[in-house]
Amino acid sequence: MDKQQRNDLTAEQVSSQIKMPAELQEPYERVVLAGMKLLFSKETNKAVVGVLQNQDGDLAQRLGKSIAGLLAELYRKSNQTMPPQVIIPAGVELLMQAADFIRKSKIEPINNKIIGDAMDTMVTTVLQMFKLDPGKIVQFVDQQQGA
Repeated sequence: MDKQQRNDLTAEQVSSQIKMPAELQEPYERVVLAGMKLLFSKETNKAVVGVLQNQDGDLAQRLGKSIAGLLAELYRKSNQTMPPQVIIPAGVELLMQAADFIRKSKIEPINNKIIGDAMDTMVTTVLQMFKLDPGKIVQFVDQQQGA
């Protein structure tokens, strides 16, 4: 294992840092589980890989937009009952799972910079899709950390 591989972020490392309030833990887990099924089930995995490989843009853009699209689909399938507070944390976990898959299957080279750029793309796309104000989210996070 070279130095670069030892420093690569993994889904397990990132997932262990995501802390949800008790009342949102179950909905968060349901969203992640549903997303994992769509990403990795035998029926859909080839389609997911195809989308990742055939979209325009670099890997970070394709991965970030794909995960944002997956979140929008999950929200739609939930009849819009998914708590908005779980969307981005679930997206982070799903993106990391997808990044681990890309790394292990050697679909394309991926590193922490690409993952960070993909996170940025995913969050920006989710905010636009759900018409969320980034300022209000920062204010909410500040309030939660101060609580």
